[in-house]
Amino acid sequence: MADTPQTSPSWSTWARQHTVQSTGVLTPRSVPELQRQIQDAAAADTRVKVVGRGRSASAIGQPVGTMLTLEHLTGLVRVDPDHLTATFLAGTTVREANRLLGHYNLAFTNLGRLDEQTLAGAISTGFHGTGLSYGIFATQVAELKLVEATGTLLTCSLQQNPEIFSAALCGLGALGIIVELTFNVVPQFRLHAAERGHTYQSIVHSFEDRSRGADHYEFSWFPGSGEVRTRRLTRLALLTDGYMPASAALSQARRYGGDHLLNNGVFSALSYAGAKVPAAQPALNKVANWAKGNRRYADYSARVFTIHRTVRQNNMEYAFDMSQFADVMRDVRAHLASYRSQMAYPLVVRTAAADDIWLSHAYGRETFYVSARAYWRQPHAELFGVLEGIFKEHGGRPHWGQYHTQDADALTQLYPHFNDFVELREELDPSGLFLNPYLDWALMR
Repeated sequence: MADTPQTSPSWSTWARQHTVQSTGVLTPRSVPELQRQIQDAAAADTRVKVVGRGRSASAIGQPVGTMLTLEHLTGLVRVDPDHLTATFLAGTTVREANRLLGHYNLAFTNLGRLDEQTLAGAISTGFHGTGLSYGIFATQVAELKLVEATGTLLTCSLQQNPEIFSAALCGLGALGIIVELTFNVVPQFRLHAAERGHTYQSIVHSFEDRSRGADHYEFSWFPGSGEVRTRRLTRLALLTDGYMPASAALSQARRYGGDHLLNNGVFSALSYAGAKVPAAQPALNKVANWAKGNRRYADYSARVFTIHRTVRQNNMEYAFDMSQFADVMRDVRAHLASYRSQMAYPLVVRTAAADDIWLSHAYGRETFYVSARAYWRQPHAELFGVLEGIFKEHGGRPHWGQYHTQDADALTQLYPHFNDFVELREELDPSGLFLNPYLDWALMR
């Protein structure tokens, strides 16, 4: 008997940019049940879209027809401490995976700032942290299992189905449904964080050197301001004994409370005020910079890499060849000074090592990212439009899970394996079972 979807399901992105009413929702409790549901959908010629936590700002996860949730396909499947691998069901969130790895004194080697998305969603859109010696999150995957449009379960790795593996590591949800992921992990470690202010000129002229001299390095900057905030993370195994005096350490409880109050309470209030009185935004941004202050602290890696963010935002991020850093920042600075009243959040600049994942933003080149955020109640189309115009001029690659206007004709010029990906998608899913309007637009020419 075919599974009957639940009725009246709705879906929206976190900042409510995209909201739809789907025709039904499937909630498989096992991989075999999911396979049967896909076979039934294919027989009925009904599109199925996996939905995660809605953290993407683009419509990449928007369902058409029936949506399918992996909320019951969660948890740790197995751990191999000798070979340092851990296997999870794909609906597990990054936060829960961190907690489960901690039980075995293991950790992911690098993470981005958010941890509420599912592992499958993080992999599929190019989730990344920062550090020129570390790739995007998907580079930590050793093997994945994918249910294709026929309901067949494929195992993909460098040894099995290597082409599908290279494509599915940033597969946009277009190739099939990822149900299981095996990661290369590392022994649990601590990070020392040093956060402080610098002048814009001192950082823009030394960013690459600073990035190469640090394990993980990033900075944030309000255009029109002469100050930036830097964040340098050092893996504690590399620290000398005197690097962090006890007097500089923040207590865990104090830091968690302060971070939550600052990142959510204070910034929420400042963003709301800026939305009501745009002319006050530059002054409010100075308050935000002042509130952060300079600090040092150390903790387990997952607690330092990630933050808990509750303020809804619209996001846009582009990735560039590291060699273009000075040119991109010059043009951003020249064009954005007059948009200070629209910027409740600073631009954030991070890095990643080159990789060979077909649709990774960092494919084939050392990469730096420029990320823009806007409070969800503030107009952002004009600001994002100006930024994207600059980013396009420099051959930037848009983050798949965030706002952009690049269609298939533009994207094929940015990714050497774009056409290979499109052909593979057509081979694995010729009827378009897993497509939605975003993927139709981004992949079909």
